[in-house]
Amino acid sequence: MEGKRGSECLLKPVSNIDFNPKELGLDKSTVLALDVEAQDLPWKTTAEVNVFLKQLKANGFSNVITYGSGSWFTEKRIDRAELIDNHIWVAAYGVNQPGIDDTNAWQYTDNYEGLNVDASLDFDGSLSGSGIVIRPVKPEYYQTPGLYEATQSVIHQFNDVQFKSKRHTRLIKGSRFYATPIKYGEIYRLSTPTGYYTANKDKVKFIFAVKAGGK
Repeated sequence: MEGKRGSECLLKPVSNIDFNPKELGLDKSTVLALDVEAQDLPWKTTAEVNVFLKQLKANGFSNVITYGSGSWFTEKRIDRAELIDNHIWVAAYGVNQPGIDDTNAWQYTDNYEGLNVDASLDFDGSLSGSGIVIRPVKPEYYQTPGLYEATQSVIHQFNDVQFKSKRHTRLIKGSRFYATPIKYGEIYRLSTPTGYYTANKDKVKFIFAVKAGGK
C-alpha cells in the first residue's frame, strides 16, 4: 500500500490532554496515527505517547498506530514494549528493511518516484484498517556495469545519489542507457555521466555487461 489513509496527530509536550477526534467529525473506525517526532519532546517520550493513546482509546478509537523514526524505536525514545498499543509505523529511508521486528507499517521514502511525497508499506492493514496482511517484498537491485533498459513508463534522472535533486532528463519505457551501479546505504543506484537512475529490478532491465567505464 502506498501512502496513508486516516488521520494523523502530531504529539507535542503535554501534561494534560483533552482531545476527542469525534469533534473533528471522525467516526470510531478511523485509523489515527500519532506522529512522534517533535524535537522539543523529552528524550524518553513513551509516557507522553501513552497519555495520548489512552485519550484516543477512552473516546472509542481503537485503530491507533504510533509513527516515529526507526532510531527513536531502536534507542527506546519510544519503547514499544511499554506502549499501551504496540502498533507502530516506522520511518526508515535508504534501507531495504524497516529495521524493527514485526513493524506494522514502514515509511520507506519521502521522495517516491521523484515526486517529493512519502510512501509506505502497510504490512498488516494497520494503516488502512482493512486487516489485510501484505507480505513485504524485499526490493532487488542490479550491481553489474552494463547496458540497461527502462521498463516503467517514465524513470527520472537525479543529480545526486540521494535522489533529492531531480533533473529535467527522463527516460521513457524502452530507452536504453549505459550505467555503473554504485552502493548507497543498503541499496544501489545506476550512475551515468550525467546523473543517477534507480537500479531497482522492478523499474529497469539489465541487457548485457560491460567493463566499468566502458561500452
